[in-house]
Amino acid sequence: MNIKIISEDDYGGAFLKNVIGQLKNKNMVENITVKATKPMRPLCNLKLDRILKSFDNSCDKIIIILDSDDPQNHESRYANVKRHVPNDLRTPLEIILIDYEIEEWICISKKLKWQHSKPSQELKVKFGYIKSSLPKYAAELDFDALGKNCKSFKTFLAVLSCK
Repeated sequence: MNIKIISEDDYGGAFLKNVIGQLKNKNMVENITVKATKPMRPLCNLKLDRILKSFDNSCDKIIIILDSDDPQNHESRYANVKRHVPNDLRTPLEIILIDYEIEEWICISKKLKWQHSKPSQELKVKFGYIKSSLPKYAAELDFDALGKNCKSFKTFLAVLSCK
């Protein structure tokens, strides 16, 4: 299956592409090729309309992965993205919302809590994390822990597994 990924920032696409590579290496998914990744900033803009139109009919599935910055924001974030999806889009589209931000996958894998800060801030304090290093962290993910404790990862895996 050929997919294209739209993520919220410059490094998210490379990170997710690396995650898929790790999942393939562990035989958790098969037959997945990431044809392209594209950042989307800010969350709601007309650029998303154009990106989706350009991706349409060029792959088997389009996946949009977004940070919610708090689970309470899921509905509004989803609605903001959904209103930019062209009615005539023919390629299957999946929208995956992360409770806070993609770095929570790393924190969950490393058993870190982020009660009063964002996951990226917790990683910065503990490991000197900088956003540009996000793609390399794909190799450090604990897929068992994520499969048990992370709704967005489970959704991501399910989206990759179905045809």
